[in-house]
Amino acid sequence: MSDAVRLLRVLVVAGGEPWPLDHGGRLHLYHVLRHLCTCTDVTLAIPARFRHAHRLPDGVKRVEIRAESASRFVPDDAIGRPTWIEQRAARHFGLRPQIAAYLCESTADGAFDVVMLCGSVLGQYARCCRCPVVWNPQDELVLATLRERRAQPWTRWPALLRRAALYAVCERAIQQRVAASVYVSPIDAAWARRWSPGANIVSIPNGVDLDYFRPTDREPVPGRVVFVGALDFAPNVDAACWLAERVWPTLRARDARRTLHIVGRAPLPRVRALAQQPGVVVRADVPDVRPELAAAAVVAVPMRTGGGLKNKILEAAAMRRPVVASPVALGGLTARPGLDVLVADGAYEWAAQLERLLSDPHDAEVLAARGRAWVETAHDWARTGEQFRAILALAAGRPATAPPAHEPLPYEPPAAPPPAAVVETQETACP
Repeated sequence: MSDAVRLLRVLVVAGGEPWPLDHGGRLHLYHVLRHLCTCTDVTLAIPARFRHAHRLPDGVKRVEIRAESASRFVPDDAIGRPTWIEQRAARHFGLRPQIAAYLCESTADGAFDVVMLCGSVLGQYARCCRCPVVWNPQDELVLATLRERRAQPWTRWPALLRRAALYAVCERAIQQRVAASVYVSPIDAAWARRWSPGANIVSIPNGVDLDYFRPTDREPVPGRVVFVGALDFAPNVDAACWLAERVWPTLRARDARRTLHIVGRAPLPRVRALAQQPGVVVRADVPDVRPELAAAAVVAVPMRTGGGLKNKILEAAAMRRPVVASPVALGGLTARPGLDVLVADGAYEWAAQLERLLSDPHDAEVLAARGRAWVETAHDWARTGEQFRAILALAAGRPATAPPAHEPLPYEPPAAPPPAAVVETQETACP
């Protein structure tokens, strides 16, 4: 069968399976796979067992990369010695020989047209691939690391700067080996281009499931501010604590009936302790976040650290709830500040913007309606998936135009896992 007729054969390698959908990296991978399986021959390989194979989109083939495959593989003999930068990256991130072995062997015989490596850590395996590679780190690590300074004492800054420098040289080395790199935010992509001039670096924004996160008939609770996020993830912990400690006392003093709901899985003790403050409620491990969003008079996203694109903004806007976000949280999104969402930076401005919406429900509803219209126009998963397919096709030397494809199948909304069943990693800067 000629290349013009045969479906594009894509090998997607990730650190784990894309389920449950309570983490930004898994959410992103699931929906990209959901589209790719409609128009390509896609295989997902992970260095673990598939515990939720039945949750994968129909048509996705599965490979479990086993540790024993590494015992018969000598990387240097097969693909040459790594550079000193690649050796340093392996010491920092950790190198799994079984992944290197699998990639070298599975891409040597022409079984795949292109490989997509998902996540910052997996970029180091580009040297093991014997066919074109697209790297999908999602977030830019140098930017995320430098932003950590806002939440760290100055004594930690030298260590952060050294780590940022390491990430920059590692990213540059990877960019030189891959056909393209994809970030979820144009800001992250612009940062990556600083140390990789000439590399093919693009941004493809996340979508949002507009059917799952849709407006409801439920009236918002007057005076309720809601923050949503994984509460064991450092940028979310910093944002929730800063909001509760620096902004909330001002709003609560103006109206004692107001409440701040901090919603998310696996809250750390520092977050749980916020419930001791007047009007603060910590809602841990809720089975479905949509009722919490529907009840919000305002959704607050006061991120100060992290990188990438904030799915929590897209989900709140899709449910037609008014959003106030920090410049860091809004970075990379196409929302019009002041029209689709409100932007606040600093405790005083945050208190003023939240007060504006809490005091004027009509103004809040107008903002919410514009936010819903924005995500309907700019953040559709089908468009995101098609952009990924085009990037993969071009990397493989195929035309970017797509063959006829059937509509993606509906998926079942995620169920809440036991708190101990999911561990957040730094693989993705912000869920």
